[in-house]
Formats: sequence, C-alpha cells, structure tokens
Amino acid sequence: MTETHDPTPSSRKYAWFVLLMLVLLYFINYADRTLANALLEKIKETYQVSDTYMGFVIGPAFAFVYCLAAIPIARFADRANRVRIIAIGAVVWSLFTMMSGLSKTPEMFAVSRFGVGIGEAAFLAPAYSLLSDYFPPKRRAFAFAIMNLGVYFGGAFGNIGGTALAANYDWQTTFLWLGGPGILLAALTVLLVKEPKRGRLDEGNGPLKIQASFKDVYASLMGTPAFKYLTIAAFLGGFSTIAFGSWAIAMFERIFDISNQSAGARYGTAALLAGMVGVLLMGVLCDVLSKKFSRAPYILSSTGLFGFTLIAIGMCFSKDVGLATALVYPASILGAGWVVAVQAALQDLLPAELRATATSIWAFALTFAGLVLGVLVVGWANDYFSAQYGADAIRYSMALTLLGGIPAAWYIYRAGRTADKDREALAQTLG
Repeated sequence: MTETHDPTPSSRKYAWFVLLMLVLLYFINYADRTLANALLEKIKETYQVSDTYMGFVIGPAFAFVYCLAAIPIARFADRANRVRIIAIGAVVWSLFTMMSGLSKTPEMFAVSRFGVGIGEAAFLAPAYSLLSDYFPPKRRAFAFAIMNLGVYFGGAFGNIGGTALAANYDWQTTFLWLGGPGILLAALTVLLVKEPKRGRLDEGNGPLKIQASFKDVYASLMGTPAFKYLTIAAFLGGFSTIAFGSWAIAMFERIFDISNQSAGARYGTAALLAGMVGVLLMGVLCDVLSKKFSRAPYILSSTGLFGFTLIAIGMCFSKDVGLATALVYPASILGAGWVVAVQAALQDLLPAELRATATSIWAFALTFAGLVLGVLVVGWANDYFSAQYGADAIRYSMALTLLGGIPAAWYIYRAGRTADKDREALAQTLG
C-alpha cells in the first residue's frame, strides 16, 4: 500500500523541487511522444506506407493502449504510492521509445508505440494528484502551468531538436538517444521524491474514505454536471487541438513545399515561445482571479479555446508561409492554457482520494478523441481529399477537425455555472 510522508505545508522549496522533477519527466514524456509526429514524413518514406497508416501509428497505436491503461493505473494510484507508479511508467515508455528506433518493420514500429502508451499512461493523473498535495488550491493552477511547460519544452525538442538530429544522423538513432534520459529520471524520482499524505492541503475535513466501486464512482462523476461537461469538452477539444498539433509540421511541409527541418523550426519555435507565455499567463490569471471569482478558470479556458480555433482555421488557409508562422503565436498563446485551466478546475472540484481516477476519465476523453480519432481522421481525410486537392488536401482535413473546438468552448463555460454546487454534492455523494 501507500507509504506516505508529510512534508509541512511551509516546505515550499521542497514542493518546488518535486514540481521540477515532474517537469523534467513531462519533458521526456512529451519529447518521446512528439518525435514520431515530427519525423512522420521520414518514417513514412522508410516504411513506404500511407497517410492513413501513419495517422494510425502516431495516434491510435499510442493512444489506444494509453486510454485503456490510464484508468486502472489511476484507480490504483488513488490507493498506492504515486511516486513509484510514475517512475515505473517512465522506465516503460523510455524502453519502448528505444525499441521504436530499432523497429525493422512498420508493424514493429506500431507495437513500439503501443508500449510507449502503456508507460505514459502512468504519468498524467498520478502527477496531478501528487501536485495537489504539495500546492494549496489557490496556487495549483500556476503549479500545473509550470508542469505543463514540460509539454512545450518536450514538444519543441521533439519538433526542433528531433528533426535536426534526424537530418544529421537518421530518425532511428534519434529515437535511441531520446530513450535513455527517462530511465535516469525514474531512478532519481524514486530516490528523491516523497509520497505525501493525500488531501493534506485541502479545505475542510481532509480526504474522504471512498469505498464505492469504480462503476458507482463513474456514475456519480458523470451524474455531476460540471464534470460531465468538462469531459465532453475534453473529447471535442482533444479531437480538434491534438489532431492539429500532430499534423501541423506535415501541413507546413506540404502546403508551403519546405523541408521537414524548416517546418519543424517554424512551427516548433513559434509554438514553444508562445505556448510557454500562454501556459504561464493562464496559470497566473487562474490563481489570481479565482480568489474572488470561482468561475474564472472556466471562462478563461473557454475563451482561449474558442480564440485558438478561429485563428488555427485561418492558419490552415494561409497562402503565405510567413503569415502562417505569425499566426502560430496568437493561436498558441490562446490555446496553450485551456487544458491547464481545466486541470486546475478539476482538482478543486474533486475529492482528494478520487483525483487520479477522475482525472484519468477526463484524460481518456481528451486522448482518445485526439490521438485515436482526430489524428486518424486527418490522415484518412488527407487520402480522401488528395485526388481533388493534392497537397492542399491537408488544409481542409485540418480545418474540418478544428471545428470541434467551438462546442468544446461552450461546454467548458457551461461547466463553470454549476461547479461550486457540484463540488459539495460530489463530496456528499461519495463520502
């Protein structure tokens, strides 16, 4: 069972150290994941496969197992040592990243992405649950924003560093090099990060002793309007935003006829710089405004997602590479923080001993819709429209997929209207 320590709430330096370790893990986590997207064209050329197959490899091959594994792992993390679960996951995803570089056939490569998905399923929900016991409610959004910098640094390394390494060596070697650091970080995590007492920083009477089965927990969560609407928003928003991010470099390559390295630098650099600004700004605004207005994270998230959707659609139909690159900046600022704000809202909505489980259900909707459906739909639509539009087919595929962000923004806004009442009702129902 769980071995807990109880660092005092005033131990801010140690809390920030734990956050740093999670940022580094998230960096490697996302770099491993993004690398397959950034090198899509090179991998496709090596294996001589279709866009539909590559859509499967970078989407469902990773996400299918990720989604299936995430919920039972998170359920276990609500009862067991979250630090060890995260470390084991890091070892698994790192080993399978290295196996991706050793794959001799497209089938072996797909199997390797399944393995990466299993490992990464052990990170997100346990990590947010862990952070919630190191940072109090009104400081969590900024802590989550800092942790999400791992997404942008990792994504940038995969997009920029990965394409640069592949240009100088080959894509297989790049996968091998990227697998090693995760194993080292896993060992350091077990040695240096403590497992805190659950719910120790929450207001009220501390964590609930939840005895309900997963079936009853799921029914209660989906019967709670705020959680239900946030989960629907995750499905629609994930379908649009994750699919867009996964195919963005390929879109730049095709519609502007530029190299993989140039496309990675243009999109990756802009997304990194603007995305970091957007994430940090969202974290600060959520923490500051929610002290006086509890619905602030919901309004900020819905506004950001809606603005991102409109600008990204404009990017798809841009005729000039300079304009398209410029549009990445406002799109990333607005879109980067919508998930951070929702994650902060979720942790405040949920009882302490249910956070990993509930977060994994929400993340299931986000990941399944984005990496299983959205990415695959774009790949299929590219093949379908290519006869009529040629290289421009990806413009229409991406734009159609992005439309899901509009109703997603409305559902997030709607969730905020009942969040305060739902928080109390959820605690009473499951307590």
